[in-house]
Amino acid sequence: MVLLVPELSFLTGLSDVRNNWVVKEVTRAVMQSPQQHYKHLTSLLHRIRDSPEASQELERWGLRLDTDIHRTQGHTLPMERINLQRRSFFSGEELSWHKEVTKEVPIAVVSLNSWLLVYPQRLQQLASVLVGAMRSSCGSMGMQVAQPTAQKLQDDRVESYIRSIRCGLGSGENVQLLVCIIPTNRGDVYGAIKKLCCVQTPVPSQVISAQTLTGHPGKLRTVVQKILLQINCKLGGQLWGVDIPLKQLMVVGMDVHHSPSPGIRSVIGFVANSSPFVFPPPQLNHSLPMKIVVYRDGVSDSQLHTVLRYEVPQIQKSFQSFENYQPSLVVMVVQKQFGTSFYSLEGGEFTCVPPGTVLDHTITSSDWQDFFLLAHHSWQGCSIPTRYICMCNTANLSPEHLQRLTFKLCHLYWNWPGTIRVPAPCKYAHRLAALVGQVLHQEPSACLREQLFFL
Repeated sequence: MVLLVPELSFLTGLSDVRNNWVVKEVTRAVMQSPQQHYKHLTSLLHRIRDSPEASQELERWGLRLDTDIHRTQGHTLPMERINLQRRSFFSGEELSWHKEVTKEVPIAVVSLNSWLLVYPQRLQQLASVLVGAMRSSCGSMGMQVAQPTAQKLQDDRVESYIRSIRCGLGSGENVQLLVCIIPTNRGDVYGAIKKLCCVQTPVPSQVISAQTLTGHPGKLRTVVQKILLQINCKLGGQLWGVDIPLKQLMVVGMDVHHSPSPGIRSVIGFVANSSPFVFPPPQLNHSLPMKIVVYRDGVSDSQLHTVLRYEVPQIQKSFQSFENYQPSLVVMVVQKQFGTSFYSLEGGEFTCVPPGTVLDHTITSSDWQDFFLLAHHSWQGCSIPTRYICMCNTANLSPEHLQRLTFKLCHLYWNWPGTIRVPAPCKYAHRLAALVGQVLHQEPSACLREQLFFL
């Protein structure tokens, strides 16, 4: 233990004011509009061309840089229909449906009848406001929220939280959910609560910082609505879905978390479903899937052959665990780390590319079957797509089918009512691997494996 004398300790680094200023300046420089980005890029290319030293160096390498970007033709996939329990709709151009999911009944709702609320005594008023907001906002979502079993803490020490939670969970009641309010975003308190609820005493948990609940009443309502959506998912509910016509389909997401600390092993997150319409499944199908599509994130170009030689055969070998079982397999590598940007040329001006844009020629690889897909709406800056590389396709799905399926799956991340940059299974796997690698440092309880406890 290291003890610091307060009178001899000084704050280092940037202050909050200076840090905010730096962040704003960096954001302004990075998040340029497509037209600004194009002008800066072509200006750099002209400077390289007009520099004798740079030109001589390129000639020595046998290279030549064009002074303009490459222009080609892509295509845009059709918009997807979003399905709720009583309504289906097509989202707008921005691909966001926050209003619909907070005012309509989701596909499946799990009511919150027995839950434990733990908070420091000095936050009692905030806890009352939270419970009131949850009970007043849940009706439009078709959800019922009962009064919680509240436990007030005398202080906000880690030991106080853990002792109170263990007492509440060990009371004999069937607690569906644990909700903890913590004063600030303290990593030690958050980590201790998650370790207890994910490993030792498995129960879905929601940790809320008091800072997120303070401010304008309109902000509180929005925060509470998002909390209710997360709680519904963690309890086994389903928010929305899209039409996926493939039958007996299982979709798998895999991602790896590499710890920056030496001596700590990397963690791979594996999330799968077997429902043709929503992710994750509403129930067990009691049958093995005949088509398995794996989206493998976190693979660089230098590791592609490793995936092909080792990971794909290992997946195929796992089918032998079942008698007379030979499903078709598709393995797609997902890559986000590259410098390719997309522009859309409209009326002589460069603008953001519309969501669903696919480019499967010209800039693709000659060694692999790959394509670029921009699935999300770019609120600011340039449109950066995601690259998908097909490593195995014994299902004989056409490139168009793979592109449509990938775009559909980008609609199904229930933590965000809109499309995201990668398929939802990859994002779920990323969240799971990050929770285990950063907080738990051990395998979560098998009792939670059918729930999205990691959201």
